[in-house]
Amino acid sequence: MAKSCWTFTIALIALRSAFGEGVWDSDVGDFPRLAGEQGDSARIMRAVESAGSGGVVWLPRGEYEIDAMLVVSNSASLLMHKSAHLKAVREMPFVLKYFGRLMEAGNADSSGIVDHNLFIKGGDIDGAGIAGCAHVMGLRHFTMADSTFRNGKGVGLQFGDQKLPRAIEGGYEIVANNLYFICNKSGLAGNVGLLTYIGDSHFTDIVVVDYTTGIRDMKWSNRYTRCHVWGGIVKKGGTEIPEMLENSVAFDLCGADAVLTDCYADTAMTGFWVRNDARIFNCGYFNNWRFKMDNPTVFRHDKGRLIVTGGRFSKNSPKATLYASGKDSGELVWHDNYTLKFSAGEMAGLSAKLNKAVRPDAAASPNLAGDGN
Repeated sequence: MAKSCWTFTIALIALRSAFGEGVWDSDVGDFPRLAGEQGDSARIMRAVESAGSGGVVWLPRGEYEIDAMLVVSNSASLLMHKSAHLKAVREMPFVLKYFGRLMEAGNADSSGIVDHNLFIKGGDIDGAGIAGCAHVMGLRHFTMADSTFRNGKGVGLQFGDQKLPRAIEGGYEIVANNLYFICNKSGLAGNVGLLTYIGDSHFTDIVVVDYTTGIRDMKWSNRYTRCHVWGGIVKKGGTEIPEMLENSVAFDLCGADAVLTDCYADTAMTGFWVRNDARIFNCGYFNNWRFKMDNPTVFRHDKGRLIVTGGRFSKNSPKATLYASGKDSGELVWHDNYTLKFSAGEMAGLSAKLNKAVRPDAAASPNLAGDGN
């Protein structure tokens, strides 16, 4: 029995070493509200300052009333319990604004080393319909993982800022994984779930629910894998009309050479809005007719060269358009795609673009158009 207890004690010490003491430099739990403080912003910022440059701040499980925007600019990283709920209680631009570092070459320690391991992990960041959730900028390889962004006003999560010089706002190499975006409040139509002005980044296992634009890419060479955008939960002012689905776009691809793999545009008026070169592999579109949104368009191709292969695009409303192109749209490569239930008329734009008739009987003939058919 004594041996078993000793073994358990050693295991517990190892567990604490791996996930507890020593992992962080500052614990928000050690910083209570001071006299006169009505919210938690000030005490969180004291913990951030205590962690210092390159430190890690731990936010334990609990409810945090954010009464002033949290501005982290000392290169501290944030590690949050999955049930650490940061909720805006006043109007502000964002619940959290994070400056990783300036992009200038001189921004390093005395040995010339730049910290490439900064991160924000965990937590539930809630704009409560009165604030954006988070704005992150100034990055050189940055990890964001396992977080929820709820009811963002204007935007859920924004990387970079096009209004500022690149040395301040910019960066590259975001590694974002397992992020969840959701709105369940009305009055937020027109907002964006994930918005990035930073390129050369990887976004994996992202789910966006009920933002008018799910993912908007404004930079270059970003990769999206297993990203799922869908809507219909939030109703407009006492009606059964989905508020967020009006003028909705699942993937708004403005940046150059966006690559989507295994992504899903699930119920949006425009599935993929292509406004620059893009490559779309093994992706899908579905329009849930229970929300009664008709006349959707799967692909709106306004500009750039577009490659679409291995996809499955399903029509479930009475009227739908598979593909529409603008006068500045570039070459289209379309190969090995299933298009289910679309009529020849609803595929006319695709036929015109490819200069060949596209057969609507996709279930019997999966290779619809493109080289090699």
